[in-house]
Amino acid sequence: MSKKIVAPAYVAAMARAEADPASARFWVGLDIGFKSTAVCVVDVDGAVVHQVSMKSHATEIGRYLRRNFKSHVTLIGMETGGLSPHLAGKLREQGFQVAVLDALQVHRVLSVKRNKTDTNDARGIAEITRSGRDYLTEVYVKSNLCFEVRASLIMRDRLVKQRRETEAMIRGLVRVYGGRIEPGSDSPATFRERAIDQLCLIVDTEGVDLRARVIPLLDLCERFYIEAGRIERELDLLAASNPVCKRFMEIPGIGTITALSFYSAIEDPTRFRHVDDVAAYLGLTPRVYQSGESLTHGGISKMGNQLIVEAADPRSPCRHHAGLRRGDRAAGAERAA
Repeated sequence: MSKKIVAPAYVAAMARAEADPASARFWVGLDIGFKSTAVCVVDVDGAVVHQVSMKSHATEIGRYLRRNFKSHVTLIGMETGGLSPHLAGKLREQGFQVAVLDALQVHRVLSVKRNKTDTNDARGIAEITRSGRDYLTEVYVKSNLCFEVRASLIMRDRLVKQRRETEAMIRGLVRVYGGRIEPGSDSPATFRERAIDQLCLIVDTEGVDLRARVIPLLDLCERFYIEAGRIERELDLLAASNPVCKRFMEIPGIGTITALSFYSAIEDPTRFRHVDDVAAYLGLTPRVYQSGESLTHGGISKMGNQLIVEAADPRSPCRHHAGLRRGDRAAGAERAA
């Protein structure tokens, strides 16, 4: 934004700011897209001062706000999304106050508008930031270290699931021709040996050779296992160097995965006012609907950290597919009991 803003609303607002700098305050709403971001600035009365679209880059957004609104920006608001943590962190490094709002709640507020456009959404977010933070949930943005831990946990989880699903697919292919791969082994080498035995048996009995199609899948399973093991070793070192995770792992049955999952989900426990808020944050408390004499307790949403939810629910069908270690699975059953 190198051009000078000449819009009448902006000129009038800046004239009032220069006349009374102490009362000059502006609120900013960002509707973030992958390539571009709609920016809307409103004043203390909620009137639109300026609207513009620019690249989704924190440096450009910060330069625009500093150049045109100096130090009068009170708060920047945005929805949760893929780019929100990065933009919020970079804007805070530039000295701006940033509020990241729950996207579902913001969507419900903005849905009252007839036309949904990026410009309207940015204006609505700016207005919510100015006056509606008391009834909407402001989201805590975690540190880069926490995101790094979460990335490793998610990558390991996906690798384990992909290996399980590929092995299940191989079992199904073999079963079509009357073969059966015995279960009960977590080692890809043992699974490979049993699968090849069945493939050779199918060649002898049915005259069908599946080895050219199945052996590459067995190689893929082995690579999944090796990469997941490498990530696990890195997580073991990280947990051993973290004093909080070391205290978690002193509890019988708590392993590296569960300790790091809980640590990365909470990070700063002081942001919860009550212990029960932690369970609600993880989606492990029932939903309540009350109206007059009616009081209904619904089911738990399980919308929180999935690694923690699966570890806490011994009946979950995803327990084994999540690839949690035996100690972590035992700990989850112990806590649920």
